[in-house]
Amino acid sequence: MKIVYLSRGNAPWDRRLLEKMVERGHTPYFISYFPCKRVKVNGVKNFHFDYTTMHYFPRFLSFQTALHLKKWLKHIQPDILHTGWITDMGFIGALSGFKPILSMPFGSDILIRPYQSISSKWIARFTLRRADMIYCDCELVKNKVIELSRCTPKKIFVLPQSGTDLNIFRPLNTHSLIREKLGWKNKEILIMTRQFEHIYGIDYFIEALPAVIRQRPSVRVILVGAGPMENAYRNKITKLGLDNYIHFAGWVDDRAMAEYLNAANIYVTTSLSDGTSASMLEAMACGLPVVVSDAPVYFEWVEDGVNGFIVPRCDSVTLAKRLIQLIDNKHLQQSMGTRNLKIAQEKADWEKNFDVLENAYNILTSQSLYRYK
Repeated sequence: MKIVYLSRGNAPWDRRLLEKMVERGHTPYFISYFPCKRVKVNGVKNFHFDYTTMHYFPRFLSFQTALHLKKWLKHIQPDILHTGWITDMGFIGALSGFKPILSMPFGSDILIRPYQSISSKWIARFTLRRADMIYCDCELVKNKVIELSRCTPKKIFVLPQSGTDLNIFRPLNTHSLIREKLGWKNKEILIMTRQFEHIYGIDYFIEALPAVIRQRPSVRVILVGAGPMENAYRNKITKLGLDNYIHFAGWVDDRAMAEYLNAANIYVTTSLSDGTSASMLEAMACGLPVVVSDAPVYFEWVEDGVNGFIVPRCDSVTLAKRLIQLIDNKHLQQSMGTRNLKIAQEKADWEKNFDVLENAYNILTSQSLYRYK
């Protein structure tokens, strides 16, 4: 099947999706107009344009870009257009007039962006209504899609975006290598693997650490990721006197990520808003207990006190208390981690989830939808 994937293309899930398309024998074309560094995957034909520099009339940028896309789609003649990011790349895809379109929200483009302005809400509604099928990563996003667009639930399906490669993210016996490299062989390690952006609430995690480390001096922290807030986080850590307790790992590939997760005792995410977190699912697949914020999506995966702890957003004091409670209870860590491994194997297997997505492609391409205008 010939698939055009239209998205920003700057995240691990883009790479995993494109890799799986190639692996399953499809012919993917990756088109992006977003001004950022993009993933590259062998076997994928890439067309990258920066829509902020290619037009003379910024006020009509989306419409001009849609005309540009329309020409490329007519040239490629794909079987399906798969779009990501509802309010920018997805909107451009909807304006192109191509059919069929599978539209894929990522979280903030449904949970936050449409409520920032009247025009953003109109754009989200237009994009969702133009889609022939909508792929959501959680029930929370599905419900918001229905609320925004009044779309029939029949054209919406839910499964974690990209899921987790259980051949890579699994319990390993290599934790001592990371620990020895860091000199943390007998330490209690907390890990966070989110992009360094405000939406992920990393500030509140950092602010909880002095209280944790005062009471449990053996605690150490690994931050895996990068982003625009990195310097601010480094400065805050220095001011709090935590430099010797925190390791910045930077961006790492999947195999290195699995090694870091296996070196840790507890996974933490303090996001202010989220869709289903691939980062959290990776940690669960490695058998880690989790401490998460009360962003609504996490209630779909975590039962407080059973397979993790749920703490109020922006509440560093409660976060510190829950971290100390879990650090002190090895049996609870083990039982939570065991439950999370089972949940990941049952619900987050990317191999199985892609079967569902592939079936959606087949349904769309079997319908009599007008592809080229």
